[in-house]
Amino acid sequence: MSFDALLHGKLRGAVAVKQSANGNDYATFKLTTTDKKGASLLASVITFSESAIDTVRRLGDGDSVAISGEAAISTWTGSDGAARYGLDVTAHQVMTAYHAGRKRADKPTAARPNMGTPPAQPRQQNGGEPLDDFGDADLNF
Repeated sequence: MSFDALLHGKLRGAVAVKQSANGNDYATFKLTTTDKKGASLLASVITFSESAIDTVRRLGDGDSVAISGEAAISTWTGSDGAARYGLDVTAHQVMTAYHAGRKRADKPTAARPNMGTPPAQPRQQNGGEPLDDFGDADLNF
């Protein structure tokens, strides 16, 4: 059974980029996150997406990352004999803090309208008074 997942956490260890038998690249890495009780959870991640591979190959141990994809719960017995659980994830997208900052800078907001476009000059009547958007600047309210 698998389900859609959106996870964020810290990269653990090195990212391994390999090539499949058909010549396509893929990357595997470990991600630590926490469950709702605050316990550490290990996710084993694989991605076949070129953009995701390009992103994770630039990251190092301990870097923050968010992934979305298809997940399945995995279980195993630890060396101490206790039952352990984790996630096996096929990531379709990977996002880092760098991506979020870049996307925010590119996207206009109400507080910061399109910063790349100079403000429009106000329209004026024949007498030189600025017109508002409704053309009723001369009406007294």
